[in-house]
Amino acid sequence: MRFSSRSKVSVIVSLAAVVAIVAGFAVYATFGKSASSAHAAGSVSSFTGSLSKAKMTGTVAVSSLPTTGATATGKYLKFSDHGRPSANGVTSAAVAAHRPSVTTSTLTAGSMLHNFDGVNAIQNAQQNGFDVEPPDESIAVGSTYVINDVNLTIAAYKKNGQLVAGPVSIGLFFNDAAAIQGFLNGTGVISDPRAYYDSASHTWFELVWVTDYVGGTSHIDLAVNSGDPVYGSWNIYRIDVTDANAAGCPCLPDFTILGVDQYNVYLLPNEFQLSGAGGFNGSQIYVVSKADLINGNPTPNVVHFGGLSLAGVIAYHLQPANEHGSAPAEYFMNSLDPNNTFDNRLGVWAMTNRAKVSQGVIPNLTATVINSEAYSMPQNAQTPVGFNSGLASLGFPAQTSGFITGDFDALSELTYINGHLYTALNTSVNIPGDTVARDGIAWFDVTPKLSGGTISGSTSVYAQGYIAKQGLYLLYPHVEVSMSGTFAITFSYTGASTYPSAAYIVRQPGNKNFGPVHTAASGAAPDNGFTAVGGAGRWGDYSAGQLDPSGSGIWFATQYIPNNGDQFANWGNRIFEIQG
Repeated sequence: MRFSSRSKVSVIVSLAAVVAIVAGFAVYATFGKSASSAHAAGSVSSFTGSLSKAKMTGTVAVSSLPTTGATATGKYLKFSDHGRPSANGVTSAAVAAHRPSVTTSTLTAGSMLHNFDGVNAIQNAQQNGFDVEPPDESIAVGSTYVINDVNLTIAAYKKNGQLVAGPVSIGLFFNDAAAIQGFLNGTGVISDPRAYYDSASHTWFELVWVTDYVGGTSHIDLAVNSGDPVYGSWNIYRIDVTDANAAGCPCLPDFTILGVDQYNVYLLPNEFQLSGAGGFNGSQIYVVSKADLINGNPTPNVVHFGGLSLAGVIAYHLQPANEHGSAPAEYFMNSLDPNNTFDNRLGVWAMTNRAKVSQGVIPNLTATVINSEAYSMPQNAQTPVGFNSGLASLGFPAQTSGFITGDFDALSELTYINGHLYTALNTSVNIPGDTVARDGIAWFDVTPKLSGGTISGSTSVYAQGYIAKQGLYLLYPHVEVSMSGTFAITFSYTGASTYPSAAYIVRQPGNKNFGPVHTAASGAAPDNGFTAVGGAGRWGDYSAGQLDPSGSGIWFATQYIPNNGDQFANWGNRIFEIQG
């Protein structure tokens, strides 16, 4: 979910084909000059943290939760896009001038190992009583199970797609059913589930964030399981993120992101003020000792870093690295586009002295700016429209055109492996021979360097490029890289005559370019939410992925539109594994 600084939630009352894709595209050039010189590349900033406590609130087992569903309320909830600063006088011509142009290249891709549907819109409505979009989805993959969180629902599958537990309401899983009711009543929010399996400690992690508008409080619910995630017990922790002493707080922890390394678990909300005009305080970092969580410490220490900015820009969607192997620091990255237009810089952050959070020692956090290839705000993606009889019966007009909102050029999830950081973002691109600008993917391979326990100004981009397809819009990338060096990205795609579909692309070890785009699940219908929101669909908010613990596969989850018959929020999501 993403919140506008002016409007938190938009609530509307209502009733309860294979596409051939033949080529991927990639380039390795940096375009244009930096959009801002407020912070020279190579300089280093430092930040200070503070201590508090988390609290264990109880335990739960997925297999023991009811799956009978909820009573339909006749509500359809759609979330507004995240508000960001205006262009501040930057013209559309200037943006177009910095829009990357891409050239073509084709190679082979990885083979499909597993492919099945996860939680969909109908199941989400059955468990929680109302339709909601867009789907916020995540997966965690262990040796036996794949856990799928989508919006307000959680389910567990075997790797062949067999459902073994759920779907169940995520509010019940976190013993926070009141938050679901507050969501429905408009008095609060529970949102943005995240899941991760840490193969190094054989531990599962799950989170959601919750805000009570009436009480003026916010917290993150974090669930931890080091045994059987279906039949064993999860410890549930609550971390207060109200941040009452910060500007405009009590605050709301939108889009909380999860990262795990060898020492700690990292929770990164994007903090919006609940008072006044609802200003933005930036990304926050909450650090909890992984050992304390695994050992069941009832009140583990929490280190909080707030007031984060870089290059004169409030940190936005700061991404923590999920680390594979031993790293000298926990790394973070973010894009730098303060005016919601274009840029060619990235922020790289390092947290060192991480090992003693449980003893009350506050880690060191530093950051620097590096130059990168250009990226710009994505386009609104064209997509087919259809006649929705359910919404039409309520008086909504018939559609003549439709699009999916392109959201923003913030970085997606970050992976550290073999000394490199990998991530991607959505960007507007010009494709030679195409008639209009499209949405493509800018990807980055960064080699972080430390100097005396801080991030070094010699940190730089090792490789980078773009992926795009003529006539299509590529949306919400998620990057994974295997230990052998297979580089894979999942995303969804759509076009004026192409239903929203789930896809992936692979770069084989030793190659510089990606192979062709492959379809994991073809869209079979238009997004039914368009009519209800005046022709604009909400997509995202993110795709998901994780390496298989065996090291032989890469798992992904991303959304598409199946033909499932739902009249309102008709999204589905596809879970699949490819050879790594």
